[in-house]
Amino acid sequence: MPTPVEEQIRAQIDLLLQLKLDGMDPVDRVNLENDIQQIEAQYALAVEKGKKSAGYKDISDSIAKNLPALVNGIYAADKAFKKGDYVSGSAALMSICASVLPILTAATATSGPVGVFIGALLSVVAQILSFFAPQQPSLESKIQKMLDQLKTDEEIESIKGFGHGVSSYASSLSSKCNGEHKWEAAVALPGKVSLTRNSKDVVGTDTNFSTTTEIGQWLTFDCDTPPRPYKIEKIDSDTSLTLAMEYTETSRSGSTCKYHLRKTVKKSINEILDMPLTNEDEADAFLMALKGLGWGLGRDQEKLDTPIFSNWKVAGYLEKESNQSKDGWPEVLGLWCQTYIQLLTANTMLCCVPSRRKLEAVLAATKESNKTSPLSDRVRARCHDAVLDLGAIVNAFPESWDADRKEMLRIVTAVRPVARERGLYVHVGHWMEDLVLYVARGNGKAAPLAWDYKRNTGWLVSLSIHTPKTQVDSFTPKYELLAVEKYPSRVSHFLLDSVSGNLSDTGPVIGDDLRDGRNPETYLDVSGLAFNDGTFGVEGSTHPKTLVSLAIENREMNDARYVNYYTIGKDGKSTRLNIQLNRADLAEIRSVYVPASALSDDPDGDALTGHSQRKQNSVLTYGGVRNSNRLYVAEQAEPFTVEGPEGWKSYNGIDVDAHYVWLFGKSGIACATHASMLKCRRGKIAHPSWIYLDFDKQFKRPEVANLCPCVDGTLIVSMLSDIYTADYTIDRKASRVVTSSWVKRGGKATQVVKMPIPCWSILESLHARLLDK
Repeated sequence: MPTPVEEQIRAQIDLLLQLKLDGMDPVDRVNLENDIQQIEAQYALAVEKGKKSAGYKDISDSIAKNLPALVNGIYAADKAFKKGDYVSGSAALMSICASVLPILTAATATSGPVGVFIGALLSVVAQILSFFAPQQPSLESKIQKMLDQLKTDEEIESIKGFGHGVSSYASSLSSKCNGEHKWEAAVALPGKVSLTRNSKDVVGTDTNFSTTTEIGQWLTFDCDTPPRPYKIEKIDSDTSLTLAMEYTETSRSGSTCKYHLRKTVKKSINEILDMPLTNEDEADAFLMALKGLGWGLGRDQEKLDTPIFSNWKVAGYLEKESNQSKDGWPEVLGLWCQTYIQLLTANTMLCCVPSRRKLEAVLAATKESNKTSPLSDRVRARCHDAVLDLGAIVNAFPESWDADRKEMLRIVTAVRPVARERGLYVHVGHWMEDLVLYVARGNGKAAPLAWDYKRNTGWLVSLSIHTPKTQVDSFTPKYELLAVEKYPSRVSHFLLDSVSGNLSDTGPVIGDDLRDGRNPETYLDVSGLAFNDGTFGVEGSTHPKTLVSLAIENREMNDARYVNYYTIGKDGKSTRLNIQLNRADLAEIRSVYVPASALSDDPDGDALTGHSQRKQNSVLTYGGVRNSNRLYVAEQAEPFTVEGPEGWKSYNGIDVDAHYVWLFGKSGIACATHASMLKCRRGKIAHPSWIYLDFDKQFKRPEVANLCPCVDGTLIVSMLSDIYTADYTIDRKASRVVTSSWVKRGGKATQVVKMPIPCWSILESLHARLLDK
């Protein structure tokens, strides 16, 4: 019977086996698949044999603890880079690096089946980082654009040198780790072949393998969809050859094939370790390649001295209090974090790339005690020393950066509270008898905000703010704001500048074509999301940019209430989808895309794994109900009712973030994960696992009129006729939301929203990586 820890590890391995990375080099893809399969095989072996070792449980627990974050980081990076969201992609790479560090530490002291398992896992990480890291566009043009806009801040010119130096270093390190290869055009071979599943043998008819192919090159078979390259290990005759790997598809006969020549321009670290050592000439070539690699790695480190000095100058700018309220400070912080992440990603890749198995094999082959080696004792010793030097360089890398890590951690820890306060604050509040929009820019201090009344708004009911896909890679994005207006009942579209707080009215998008009292629908609430291709069967070819969920009351249908969904295209026009959720007592609406994976410590997380795992375009819609402790949950277009927090009679409203749905009212504040809501909705548990906020002595359980959870760990609420904020964390084991003291921000609101500083995701990922030694 597997233990819970073993079940957790196996579940994560299954997710790795499902991984598909579009655009990966065909050979790299094969190597990745092989390493993932090796992880599966070696883990099964480790479970049987590794339990006899004293340290097995600690190592197993460390892997189980960090593997979910590693897998989540890989999937998050894939999702982000596919969308062109390089900010979130950088944050995901940092999460991968942070989660692999404890496993790296375990690898240095582990051998046997557990050690081989860890080695295979690190090899997968190295290939993942090698694939994703080059997808990030050069930061140099981004930095120059920022400098052109911030001409008065000459002291931050240093970031240009830092960015250039790190880009050059990362590129050089990637070339050394992964080598450089070039594919020649595929050549169709004469004749036909027969293939047998799980066999390495290829049998040809009318083929000329001896003259048309070479050992070490690659074949693809036209019967495979998609084509998978197979390396040629041995050429037996014109009509017979042997593959390096078994054929994995269904047995075939009469297939044509193509020959692929992959030229090696520069050998990778592992290709150097694979070089033959059967005579002195081969040993000389091996030593030349290995020593050249070592010299190059040392030279790369030396060239980093000047950029690192520039890094500390930029850090000084960020720490200086007089700079922290400047418009350009958030962008400088974002670029600084992204550049340093690029540096750490490259260093982590170097630590993971060398194959433990290959290093150990070469060390064993070149040991003094290996008398079967064809090399002389002197040559064998030279080779052995060179491999030891490479291992020492790789192992010393993390320690050589420890002093810098500690200083970076100090700086990031110091600026993190300032960054949290540099978000953008929005609320719907009163102006005489009207409800209008107010915006405030955070200045880095926890103090009352300077609210700015936006004169191009009026008769508001509710609003929704999100970052459009075209802005996700920006540290100065323009947010989309959708507002329900009362007279006439319609939904209008605005752009909200994250730096200046300026609001641009781009016009009504829903309901404006039914004016003069002819529109029987009254819009109650709106929820907007950046559109994911395939949502509700709508493909990206129709160019929608926004998905809108709208709560509606219809006076021509006896005041019936329901939810309609719309898409908004790039032309600003809306299209109603043929989906309607009917709910008589519906009061408000919030929609979110179902998370790609569960939080690592969520006891209900199995609702998002295995057969329960949803596609990235699956929409989860929550409907609030007044004077009731019930909540509507719709997965795609299938509504269901769940019970609210225990002991509550009703609530005032709902909100959502990426992982939680929140309820608030007279009884306080509570939340539950989307995984828990789905698990309840599917009948697997009787009630969602609600998590409660206990107000401390500062307040005596105030009635919360409105709430918004911000991704930067801030709760902004409307209560006691004012707006308050507090930092929060969620203790899922204790089922409690824990907050700092509440800070009064000024203003009286019917709805509150906070958008984080745009670089928050990479700042937090960098902070987590620096905390993990």
